[in-house]
Amino acid sequence: MTTSTTSTAPEPGAAPEPAAQAASPPRTRSQAHYQGMVLLAVCCLALGGVFVRISEIGPVATGAYRSLFAVPLLLGMSVALSRHATRTAKDGRDPGTGAAPAKQARVTPRDRLLIVLGGLFLAADLCLWNISFLYTSLAEANLLANLVPFIIAPLMFFLFGDRIPWKLLFPALLALGGLYILVILGTGLDPEHLRGDVLALLTAVFYALFLVVAKGLRERYEATRIMATLSLACAVACFVVAAVLGERLWPTTVKGWLVLIALAVTSQVLGQTLMAHAVKFLRLQLAAVYVLLQPVAAAVYGFVLFGQELSPIQLAGIAILLISIFWAKNLLEGRS
Repeated sequence: MTTSTTSTAPEPGAAPEPAAQAASPPRTRSQAHYQGMVLLAVCCLALGGVFVRISEIGPVATGAYRSLFAVPLLLGMSVALSRHATRTAKDGRDPGTGAAPAKQARVTPRDRLLIVLGGLFLAADLCLWNISFLYTSLAEANLLANLVPFIIAPLMFFLFGDRIPWKLLFPALLALGGLYILVILGTGLDPEHLRGDVLALLTAVFYALFLVVAKGLRERYEATRIMATLSLACAVACFVVAAVLGERLWPTTVKGWLVLIALAVTSQVLGQTLMAHAVKFLRLQLAAVYVLLQPVAAAVYGFVLFGQELSPIQLAGIAILLISIFWAKNLLEGRS
């Protein structure tokens, strides 16, 4: 899911989004086209929880197939990029940048361990997130998993000594207020609902850890190559966890397989691909707003398909959290 450790996670368990252009893109009549593309991507990403709930196998096993099905796509992209680099190497220059094409670096033993570690973090993120759908609403699970900006900043401080912007304190306090309203007041401390919210919060922690590992690897290797390996490690770990939990690992009907394929196509392929392409042509701030519509889309799916209604208190908590996440994201990206 080119990795930015300050970006809001559009969806846990997915590849980090490519970094958007620093400069504002030119205004053209095609801006509406790319905005529509982002909206479609958001709707596809929010479908993840729907397919997990209707899957005939367990939530962890479902996540394993989603990650596994992404591997061939990522490997194909990696091969295509490698062939492109080989062609451009014939004249010694990259036609896009004018620079000499970089050679693929050999993966060191240390980085192999990092890839496995990143795959385990990604697997933990996906396992917890998928299980959370069974206990809390789709909207809350999607929203709480987007609290990554508040976890990334302290992680980067403790691991690499990066300075934590003092201005982050204000959106963090606002987020705590939103969490209190949504999780404590909104659930009435119902044990089952509270369990789902806690799992979704832990999802954000493991996704933040995954982003830290992925960022370091991305600085040395091509993105699709690394993500293919990470996704494979994630799938293997998820299958192991699913087996330990006693989940059904193999769909027994055509419908069961179609659900897994639909999950991979919508959330993993269409959602991430459309988002990664469209944000290159939109202002980063505008794209971030659209990304925050994912919990809204999930709330609509939850209400229409599963009768998941949100109380006024829960809606207030969600609104406060959306504001705090957007505020923190702007600060971490260097905007006041």
